[in-house]
Formats: sequence, C-alpha cells, structure tokens
Amino acid sequence: KYLRELQPSTFEDLIAMNALYRPGPMDFIPKYVKGKNSGETIQYTSPALEPILKNTYGCIVYQEQVMQIVRDLAGYSLGRSDLVRRAMSKKKAKVMAEERKNFVYGIEGEVPGCLANGIPEKTAEKIFDEMTDFAKYAFNKSHAACYAVVAYQTAWLKCYYPVEFMAALMTSVMDNTSKISGYIEDCRQMGITLLPPDINEG
Repeated sequence: KYLRELQPSTFEDLIAMNALYRPGPMDFIPKYVKGKNSGETIQYTSPALEPILKNTYGCIVYQEQVMQIVRDLAGYSLGRSDLVRRAMSKKKAKVMAEERKNFVYGIEGEVPGCLANGIPEKTAEKIFDEMTDFAKYAFNKSHAACYAVVAYQTAWLKCYYPVEFMAALMTSVMDNTSKISGYIEDCRQMGITLLPPDINEG
C-alpha cells in the first residue's frame, strides 16, 4: 500500500521505506510519501538540516543522519556522534540529558555546540527532540540497504517467474502447514494451478 502511494523511482526510496516500515517510524511514512510526491511540503527545522535530510524529504530516517546532524550542527567528532547514537537507541536518559546540553551549548575546547554555529537555542532544542523521538526506533542505512536489495530481487522474481517463485517459497516452508495453506491461497489468487501430490507430476 505504502509503496503504491510512494511510486518509488530510485533505489534510495526502497531503502528508506525498508527502514521506515516498522512500529514507530511508520508514523513518518505519510510525511515521507508527501515529501516525495509534492516537494513543496518539505520543511526543515533549520536550513542546516537540508543537506542531511534532502534525500529523505525532510524526514530523519537513519541512524547515520542523527550522527551527521550532531557533527554538522554542533561540531561533534565522529566518535562522539556514535556515542550519542548509541545513547539514543538504548534510551539512556541521563546520557541524553547531558548530550542535549552539549548539543545546544557545546563543551569548552571539545564541542562548539549549536549556538556557536549560529543555530538558535529553541531551534537546537527542537532538533534534539526530533532526533530523540526518531532514534528510539532508528535503523542504520547499510542494514536497510541489504534488506532493500533482497526485497527488490524477491519482487522481481515473483513478478517475472511467479510459478518458480511460489514453488521455491513453498519448498522453503514445507514443514509449516499454516504457511503452506496461506501460500496455496496466494497461488489461487495469482491464477497458479496447484496439482495434488503425485509421483509423476509436480
């Protein structure tokens, strides 16, 4: 349903949908679809976010984007940005409260912070809230890309070789009766004739 609404035109779209199609991030799918289909709806909390979120139509979709935001907007190092990513995904409240302060105001001699980079305090706070909301469920892009490749190949096989695809699929779950019966129903809907067990025909 969501892919039909999205009408993906690049592999990037498939990767993003793979990352978003899970409880939590699914709430962002309508925003993502709207952003792709009508570019004028895309809004950035700060212009500094545009180069980071342009490919995902203004939505934070990947852990790598969270890391890039803290690096580009607040001047974090690569190592420190990964600590923030981990703290967010593991919901470490104490670490997150400390990092919020660092993100906005910086750490003397180590992290300049958003204010030093010309980003207003309220905007920085709002960006941090958006990152925190998303990071609870964030996916890394490399992981989503692998899944998207498999999904694309699977869809291609199902479309162009439906009989062989369904035969292989059913063979892979032969010991699971409920799955087999579900796939038999799929075959009927796809117009594929299923023969009963037979030593001469298969």
